[in-house]
Order: sequence, then C-alpha cells, then structure tokens
Amino acid sequence: MGGKSMGNKPKIGILPIAKLNHQKDEIYQFAQYYSEKLSNEQTVEFEMEPVLFDEKEIVASAKKMETEKDVDAVLFIVGTWIFSSNVISAVNDLHVPFILYGLSDRIANGNLGASLQIKYVLQEMKKNFLFLVGKMRDEENYSLLLKYLRAAWVRKVLRNKRLATIGGKCMMMYQTQVNEFSWKSVFGIDFPQYDAVQVFKEMDNVNDEEAKRIEKEFLEKIDKVHWELPNGEKIFEDAIFKQAKLYLAFLRMKNLYDIDLFANKCMPEMSAIPYGFGYAACIATCMLNEAGIVTACEADVPAALSMYILNLLTGNKVFFADIGRVNKKDKRITFFNCGTAPISMADRKKGVELWPIPGNIADEALPKEYYIGKMKGASINFTLPEGRDVTLLRIGGNDDTLRFHVAKAKTCAREVEPDELFGQRWPGFGLQFEGDLERFLWNTTGHHYSIVFGDWVKELEFLASLYGIKFVFDA
Repeated sequence: MGGKSMGNKPKIGILPIAKLNHQKDEIYQFAQYYSEKLSNEQTVEFEMEPVLFDEKEIVASAKKMETEKDVDAVLFIVGTWIFSSNVISAVNDLHVPFILYGLSDRIANGNLGASLQIKYVLQEMKKNFLFLVGKMRDEENYSLLLKYLRAAWVRKVLRNKRLATIGGKCMMMYQTQVNEFSWKSVFGIDFPQYDAVQVFKEMDNVNDEEAKRIEKEFLEKIDKVHWELPNGEKIFEDAIFKQAKLYLAFLRMKNLYDIDLFANKCMPEMSAIPYGFGYAACIATCMLNEAGIVTACEADVPAALSMYILNLLTGNKVFFADIGRVNKKDKRITFFNCGTAPISMADRKKGVELWPIPGNIADEALPKEYYIGKMKGASINFTLPEGRDVTLLRIGGNDDTLRFHVAKAKTCAREVEPDELFGQRWPGFGLQFEGDLERFLWNTTGHHYSIVFGDWVKELEFLASLYGIKFVFDA
C-alpha cells in the first residue's frame, strides 16, 4: 500500500517484520496505525510492504524501496522476535538512511530484545541509523521519525545542486570560501563560478517592460521611500528599475547555467560608481530571496549553503544577517544586513522602508584614490516580528573540522542608536538567547548567520549525523 502522491516530498519506505510462529497482533496493528496516520500527513509520502517473514523477501523489499520506489529512508519495524540477519542483511547493501524501530507495547514477544541485538550489531558495523524503541502510539517517536525523514530528504535533494559564486573572494573574508574537494565529498554540491560582467551582459537581454512591472510590484510592497535626505544623500530615480533588471538578469543566469543558488560578491563590481554600475545588488538580492532563489551576499559560500538547507528543511524564507552588536548583560544580539532580506519576513506593523545606501558602504573594497562617498542604489529597512522562535545555522570548517553551528533564540527589539546609519537604514532584528552568550560567540564560524522562523534544531542535528560531521549547538 502507499500514500497519495503529492509531488516532491519526503518519502519513507516501511517494512514491518515478524517471525511466522510468533504472536503477530501488534505488528499488524502497528502497520495499520502508521498507514492511517501517514495517509493524513500533507508533507510526506510513504510506501509500505505487508508484514514480511522471510529474510530473502525482506532483503529484496528493502532494495526495492531504494531502487524502484525512490524512498528517502527505510523504516524497519521489529514486531516479534526475529533472527538478526533479517534486518542486518537488508541494511548492509542499502544506500539510503534507515530507522530501526523496536516495538515494545503490551506483549513481551521478544521484539524488544531482538531490536537491541540488531542495534548492537549495526553499531559494531559502524552503520549510521536512527534507533527508536517504544509503543505503537508513541508520538515522540513518530515526531522524531518525521524529522529524520525530512533530514534524509534534504540530504538527497541537495546532492549535485549548483552553488554559483558571482565574482571571487570579497574583501579578504577567508571564512566565505571553502575547500571544494571536502565540501563536494560531503555535501555533493558543485561550485561553478561566474563574473559580474556576465550578469551585466544579461541585463542587456532583459525586457524593459518586464523590469518596469517588477519595479512597480516591488514598490507597492514598500510603506515609505526616502528618495532624498536633508544631507543630500538620495536614491537615484532609476534605482529600483535597475535593481529589477539585475534581478531578471540573475534569473537568466539561473536558467542559462542551471544554477540552484547564488553567492554574489557584489562589492565593488556592482556597488562602486567608479567601476561603472554603482547601484549594488541589495534590492535585487531581496527580490531573489523573496522569490525563493537563495542568494547570499559577499560571495559567502557557507552562508549560501546554510540558507539553502534551512529553506529546504522548512519551505520558508531565510534571513541572511551579520552579527552586529552584543548586549552580554541581557543576553541579546542585534543582527543586520545591507538589504537582502525577503520582505515577507517583515513585521508589517512597523513598516518597510527604502533608504539611500550609506556613503561609506559605497567606498567599501576600493583603494582610497577611488573614494566617492555615494552610491545610486537603495537598501531596504524593516525588522522581524518580536517574540518568534528562530533557528540559526552556519556551516563551518573543512575535512575533520566540518560542522554545523546551530543555535535557538527568540526575536526581540534590536538595539540601535539614533545616529547609527546601518541600524536606521538596514533590515535587522534582535535575538534573545537563554544560554551562554559568550559560548555562542566563541563557537561562531563567521559573522554571517542564516535565520529561519521555528525550531528546526533536531532536523539539523539529524542532518549533521547523516553527513557524518560535527554538530555544535547553543541556546
């Protein structure tokens, strides 16, 4: 039997296993219960075999789940006393993650003991798996199973995705680059590299009328535009139109080169007037992230992959942000970014605004001879709703230091001074931590972190385990 096909969703294969001469009531009940429960899930699919008794059948069914049914994980339910080889032989040739469930409900039927025996052998074989034990209606186990399944799905979906950098290393940020041999080996992704001149070329191929439509739709989402400030700073009249063309040029790049996600250098090629463009890519990046096309700033490869993983896991938008200010006494950190965050994450009660990009940013990554102190573009400004749970992720390291750094916090008011340019003009938020804030800062693997609403810590822990890399967690 199988669940309804609902498109590209995590899919689990279920093998209920028993011994023919043992009491089998509970394994049949378990199979029926999971079939009904999973049929009502909107976010997963499943395939289930009838209760299996023969080792050859079990081995063949497990392989079929992997090769024909294309499942992301296989669940083995030990429903009675069974010979250990029934499961051990089946998983030995599997190349997908698996879960071993030792059923322990009303009847002591040897099933728990058998599952413990199998678990030990698999540990000695250094197999990577999830072990669950408990009653049929154990909701905690069911929740863990779904989280593990989702992590397994992300692992498979991520393989051979193309993370394109536009430009090279930005402003000597060592932490934005990776050992591609190491990351390819673990994550399976590819790292094509293109240059800003190629994006500019695609701007020439963009239809102006389409760009005007994008400009209009974007401005309709903005509550206030600060076109010109008393000190003379201004957003050029064609700034949003240019950003719309840049956004559409990135879409062309995505289609031309089969790109899945971007890490865009931007500075100085796109930001600096002396090099010809001068609008930066802030609003275009905001548009891309709002459209679900993950794009990180400053050619930050670990940030881009962190964003993409969170987006796959949750199906939600992700905020790329800099660690900006710490309040150790109250265990708070203020984050901001130059304007790339998706508008749909904003606290609309507090409004969304556009500001001229500060002049000091215009001169970033330039030699002093080229300082001009102004830019043509704009940055978006908003804050996140307060009191929301969030999960933070940044991937760091290479080879044996490769790790997920994950944290959990709650949004709060950001701390900004009245004369603070970045805080007044850029999107940002505050985060309230419960644990050791200095430990979090010590564990950071850079200053860019990816933030998503909700608690996704367990899924990320499972995903790190599936990759065989370290998992560092702060609360």
